[in-house]
Amino acid sequence: MNEYRDRVVLPSASKKHGTQISKCIKVLDMSGLKLSALSQIKLGTLITSIDDLNYPERTITYYIVNAPYVFSACWKVVRPLLHERTRKKVRVLSGSGQDELLKIMEYSSLPHFCRRKGSGSSRYTEGAGDNCFSLDHPFHQQHYNYMKKQSLLLEPLGPRKQGSFHVDLPETETEGTQFVKTMASELQKLGNKKDGISDSFEDLN
Repeated sequence: MNEYRDRVVLPSASKKHGTQISKCIKVLDMSGLKLSALSQIKLGTLITSIDDLNYPERTITYYIVNAPYVFSACWKVVRPLLHERTRKKVRVLSGSGQDELLKIMEYSSLPHFCRRKGSGSSRYTEGAGDNCFSLDHPFHQQHYNYMKKQSLLLEPLGPRKQGSFHVDLPETETEGTQFVKTMASELQKLGNKKDGISDSFEDLN
């Protein structure tokens, strides 16, 4: 996806707007995050770290939106796992983040999950049927067609050796059951607070 961005999306955007465009922002939707999915959070941190370490300065900011109360517990565990440079780029927005994002982009550019009518609402405003998670979305179709075309160009060359790279990631003890236990502990702390939800989100800012 990053290669497609650098080889196709950014050059096309630069040509369209008549100026050099070499960076992007990423909006991460946390809708539906549940405790049962927390064991997969570490994978997300690895992907984010590899993304930023191998494509440095390509992503300006990672915006997190639609974060449920469970996310505050996740973030306390996940944050130390991220590379410091990546960690500084993460911003947690309130609700769908629409108000903040409209300061840097047009409404038509908002992801469908940022067009919610109100906090906690599962409904989207008119014109939000353009679900960017759908494989039928124009972006994914164009991406697929590009990759298919590239693979056909490489076929005459025969089998190609796969390269490898190494990325140093922060050491962590949050492996397997220990990771889940840590998350459960954080959630318990939230439950012990009278207004734990609001307090936890204030801690994220």
